[in-house]
Amino acid sequence: MGVKRDKTSISSLKDIKRFYHYTNLINIPTYMFVSAEYNLNVLPITISGVWEYYADIFNTIKQASTVKDAAVTFTNAMDTLFSLNEKHNGKKMGSYTRLLKGWLFDSNSVEGAVMKGWVESRFGITPFFHKEIITDVDCEAYYGFMVEKMDSRHNKNLIFHQLDLLYTYTQCILETFYRKCLPKITLYRGVNDLSEHLVVKEYDKTRICIEQNSLVSFTSDKEIASQFGDYILTSEIPYTKIVFFSEVLPNLSFCGEKEYIVLGGRYDTSVNYY
Repeated sequence: MGVKRDKTSISSLKDIKRFYHYTNLINIPTYMFVSAEYNLNVLPITISGVWEYYADIFNTIKQASTVKDAAVTFTNAMDTLFSLNEKHNGKKMGSYTRLLKGWLFDSNSVEGAVMKGWVESRFGITPFFHKEIITDVDCEAYYGFMVEKMDSRHNKNLIFHQLDLLYTYTQCILETFYRKCLPKITLYRGVNDLSEHLVVKEYDKTRICIEQNSLVSFTSDKEIASQFGDYILTSEIPYTKIVFFSEVLPNLSFCGEKEYIVLGGRYDTSVNYY
C-alpha cells in the first residue's frame, strides 16, 4: 500500500508510547490495553470503584428483559444520582447526554475534549489529535486541549463519574444482550486519506495496523462509513473498548448513523476502496 508519511500529518508521529500514562483506573496497564495483542485475548475491564459502589444498579440492568427496560433503569438512576432534571442558577446541570450530543456533532468540540480528558484520566490514553496534531504533552496543542477539557460549561457535576457509569452500563448491555457477538464486533470507518492515520505496521496491500486516537467514532454499517470517505477501514473491536453506541439508549433521539464511540489504541485493520 505504501502510506506516505507527511511531516505535517499524524503519520509522522513517532514514539507513541509517550502518550500512555503509567497509571490508570482500570485493572490492566495502559500499554497492554491499547496493544494489538490485547485484541487477540480480550479480558474484562472495570473502572475502579464503579461496580463496588453501584452493583445494585448494574445487577438490575443485567436482569432487564429488553435493552429498552435496561435504558429506563439506567437513565432514571442517572437522573437521581446527578440531579440531571434540575437547574443551578437557571442553567441545566452538566450531563453525559449533553457530552454525547456534542461528540456526535463534532469530536473536536469542547464536549469532545472533555470526553478525551475522561479517557486520559481513566484509561491512561492521551490524545494525539484534538483540532490539531498533539506532538507531545509539552506542546501548545496539548495545552489548548487541556484548557478545553476543563471548560466549566461541560466539566461539572461529576461529569467524569457520569462517564464512568455510562461506560459500565454499555459493558453491561453488551454482556447481557449482545453476548453472541462478543468478544469482538466488526466496525467500519470511512476515510479519504490514510496519511491522516498513524499506520504502525503494514502487513500487505490491504492489511495494516493503525494506532487510533484516544477516542474515535466507528459505525456498524459499511454503507454509512462510505459516506465519510472512499477508503473503508474494517476493524474487529473488543467490546471492552466500546464506550457507547446508539442502541444502548434507544430513547435518545439524537443517536444516529449507528455510531460507536471507541477507545483508541492499535487495531489490525483491513483497507478497501469502496
